Parts: sequence; C-alpha cells; structure tokens
Amino acid sequence: MQITPVNEVGSHRTGSLRGITVAQINAKLGFAPNVEDDPDKVQYSWGFKVGGVLCGVWDYKGSASVNSFSTYGPAEALRKVFGNHYSPNGY
Repeated sequence: MQITPVNEVGSHRTGSLRGITVAQINAKLGFAPNVEDDPDKVQYSWGFKVGGVLCGVWDYKGSASVNSFSTYGPAEALRKVFGNHYSPNGY
C-alpha cells in the first residue's frame, strides 16, 4: 500500500478515527501533520493519497485530546491504513 503526503485534506468529514493518538497516526502514515489548517479549530492535519486516492485526517476543536479525529476519503482506503480505529460516517 502506497501512502503519499499531499497538501490537502478533503472537502468534508466522511468518517472518524477513535482510540488512536497523534503518534500512532504519524507512525501509520509515515509522516507528521503536513497541512496548515484553520488554527482556531484544528491543531493536527494530515493530507495524503492511498493508492492515488485523496484522504485526510484532522482533529477538530481539541478532539485529539480524547484520541478522536475526523476523516475524509473512501472507507476502503482508510480502513486499510487505520484498521478498526476507522468508522465510516463518524460512528
């Protein structure tokens, strides 16, 4: 599975990650947060492609403090990367 960093995270939330830390996300993706996002709402933001498909992960208003993140991208791609930490539609 090829994961490539890109400078965008997607247009809207399509799912979520639960029970995962910033360090674990960095390890799974192979890089640290790489997208500058709205500093009033987002502290950590990753943009990447999985097999050429755009995906994104970001925290929202401090959600990283409870190991919860929003995602953008197809369920199949995000599940490949994050396994059972990923939930489609955020639930």
